[in-house]
Amino acid sequence: MTLLARWQQLLGIRPEEGRTVGLFFLHNFLLGIGTILVYVAANVILLENQPERNLPLAYGVAALAMVAAGQVYAHYEHHLGLQRVAVRVLLAVVVLMTVIGVLVAVGHSVWAAVAIMTGYRVIYLLTNLEFWGVSAVVFDVRQGRRLFSVISSGDMPAKALGAVLALLVHHHAELLWLLLLAFGAYVGALLVLRTTGREHLVEARSGGRAARAQAVAAPLQRWFGSSRLVLSMCLSMLAIAAVTTGVEYSFFVNVKHQFHDQTLVMRYVSTVLALTYLVALVVKLLVTGKLLDVLGVRTILLALPALVLLGLGLFSQHSSWGPGGVMLYFCALFLTMEILRRAFFDPVFLVLFQPLPAAERLQAHTLSKGVYEPLGMGLAGLLLLVPHFWPKLDANFTFGWMAVLLTGAIFMLYRTYGHYLDELHHAVSRRFALPHELPAAGQPNSNNTVSEAETEALVAALADKPTRAAAFTELQHLGLAALSVLVRTLQSSTDAVVTRRVAQLCGRLPTAQSRVTLVALAQRPDLGQREDALRALRNFAPEPATTPVFQALVQQELQLARELLHGQATTANQPVQDALAYELTRVQQRLFGELQQLYAPQAIADAQRSVAHATRERQANALEILDNIIPRPMYQGLQTLLEVGTPAAKAARFDRLLSAATTPGPIVATIVERGETAFSDWTVSLALRYWSATEVHFALLRPHLHSTSPLVRESALAVLARWAETQPAAYQAAVTQEPSLPDLLMSHSATTAHVSAADRVAILQRTALFAATPANVLSSIVPIMKEVSFGAGEQIFAKGDLGTSLFIVSEGEVGIFTGSQLLATFRPGDFFGELALLDAEPRSATAVAQSPVTAFRLDQDDFYDVMEERSEVLRNILRVLCQRLRKQNEASEVKAQK
Repeated sequence: MTLLARWQQLLGIRPEEGRTVGLFFLHNFLLGIGTILVYVAANVILLENQPERNLPLAYGVAALAMVAAGQVYAHYEHHLGLQRVAVRVLLAVVVLMTVIGVLVAVGHSVWAAVAIMTGYRVIYLLTNLEFWGVSAVVFDVRQGRRLFSVISSGDMPAKALGAVLALLVHHHAELLWLLLLAFGAYVGALLVLRTTGREHLVEARSGGRAARAQAVAAPLQRWFGSSRLVLSMCLSMLAIAAVTTGVEYSFFVNVKHQFHDQTLVMRYVSTVLALTYLVALVVKLLVTGKLLDVLGVRTILLALPALVLLGLGLFSQHSSWGPGGVMLYFCALFLTMEILRRAFFDPVFLVLFQPLPAAERLQAHTLSKGVYEPLGMGLAGLLLLVPHFWPKLDANFTFGWMAVLLTGAIFMLYRTYGHYLDELHHAVSRRFALPHELPAAGQPNSNNTVSEAETEALVAALADKPTRAAAFTELQHLGLAALSVLVRTLQSSTDAVVTRRVAQLCGRLPTAQSRVTLVALAQRPDLGQREDALRALRNFAPEPATTPVFQALVQQELQLARELLHGQATTANQPVQDALAYELTRVQQRLFGELQQLYAPQAIADAQRSVAHATRERQANALEILDNIIPRPMYQGLQTLLEVGTPAAKAARFDRLLSAATTPGPIVATIVERGETAFSDWTVSLALRYWSATEVHFALLRPHLHSTSPLVRESALAVLARWAETQPAAYQAAVTQEPSLPDLLMSHSATTAHVSAADRVAILQRTALFAATPANVLSSIVPIMKEVSFGAGEQIFAKGDLGTSLFIVSEGEVGIFTGSQLLATFRPGDFFGELALLDAEPRSATAVAQSPVTAFRLDQDDFYDVMEERSEVLRNILRVLCQRLRKQNEASEVKAQK
């Protein structure tokens, strides 16, 4: 691993994010250089004369200018778009720098100093809005949590450098050189911004969302945002900004009183600023992200006002400190607040806006930074001027209003976290409300007089395809009257089809007995039955009594995921890796089902749907809401499964997460041992196929020889044949236990001349219709594949025949005709008649074998059963059919243009 890769890993930067993060870091560094140099120039002038009066005056005037600039920015951002307005902001900053340079050169009055400070504040605001506006649309909420502290640390070394440069300033005239350097930094930031715009879409775009149930009234949205999250965060920002201004003022004034010489003042202030920014840089890069993961968003938000409020309380002991001690106190308070604000509060504060739609997100930035932060600074300026008109008010007045504002900030930030979770829920919820899934079955009444024996007959009919639908409907109508029979069936049935449908029926009966039965079903070793139970339990709210049960199931799933990941990491066999990847998706689905029985069901369901969503923003919001509602160890395991990474890296994370678990054994042996109770039949068949003959144990092989799956049975018989050849003595000993083994081998030898079940899966994988469907899912189609043969010239179906089957060509060629016109020719791997799988309509053309043809026919009724059990099959067919329809439309448009 290279040094750069190690550094990126330490900072939590993924390889594909490296260049983007580098551009934003450089951009922020250049903005920081320019801003701090203007800040130094303004303070050098303001601290020369009566800072007790001039600083509050500058705060007030700057606040008004910043609000005006923020409104202008918001107007152009809305009309020009973010990319164009960001460029114009930096051009405007370059012009402002020129104006400030003129003021520094010719202006020596207090008002010139106030104007310079106001210019600095406006530049700071505009560059802040531009940088964070671009960041907000390039990065999603999860990237924001990892990277905002990194990219925003770019201005820390810049400001430290600026503070050091201030030490070199001894004369007023030398400030022009600082401003010239700042001018060059802003030009460089403009060039970096253009590079970022070429590589990323800098545009406020978000998918449609449902209307908010509780939103800010429309007439007030311009000043308070469209979300309660924005309103509470902006009020919090106002309070924090006022206190920050008060602390900064107290620090500067006390330093001025301690050191009367201007050179000493600038040296001390610059040293403190340099130390503050360097410490904040280290904390931002190495601590913020990790501490955020450990403590969470709410704790980090509350840390700033809570700790500063505690620091203000220490001032009650100042009478025993002396002048030097008071100055050191204010120095420590300023340093602590700046580090907390820059290293923790600001990055998290901005992350909280990320769940908002992009346009609202940008508006929130503009409101908080362009309206409420300046208002907070202006409020502080007014309050700091009050003691000049009423001298009887001492420092306790200043500390009093700062304590009140901090208390209000704590209250508002506490509520902000709740609004943040609401926004995450809103971001991943359905855009349109859906009707209730299905009404609960009715209560038993006088008409439900079916006997228990008749109910049992209906349950038995669920196993037969011709009677299944009618029996299911009748049992649903019986409702609670059939519950006792349904419960007994779930407790005793070994038929997977019956268990699945009975569990579905129990899920629609809102009683304690049905829930208890389904919870018991979820605890069985058969993971297929667990999946059936978890699907049915979606209709039930979580109950505290079953919390330990589902917590234990979550731990079992995480342990299984660990074993699968280790299996992926230690095998080079691609089919086995793909099969294990599918098993991991099943683990994910079961985990979400179990989490719905532990935490807010709707939030978990929305997150589950959104993590598979096509847009990165929706996926990130789903992960963020999971991070905030489930315990950290559970979330870390689920996050590891959901995010992109190598199996080895994921397995290592699971090892750390489940450090007390036993070391996983060889994955092939594990699959063979647990069999179809834990894995799909395709995975088991692959494990049997690669099971070493020297490791074969007949006790493990026996159940697979009698499996209902043709894939598993076929692979088990192949293992038995190899075992009989390599270890004849052990085989003969097994024959004495099970005399039917020779007959099984003879049957296996007789069927090898035909297309095997594994080869049928390979045929399906070679067709465009099923190419993107995992082999684990295709294995469910194998039992319904009917092998058919046609001679050369033989008609397969005629135009106008009722179509109920799809054909997949295995050998030969098939021509599709309309009359004598040949429309298409299908060869091995091609399929035709696919519309008949979804809709039985007359054939639109005739299919004729052009040569001897071997094909596989899939009938509609059989396929409906498969699609009911495996929704992935239906989704893939719809995708391919949409692609074909799109191509036909494009071809029609081309013909029309000609």
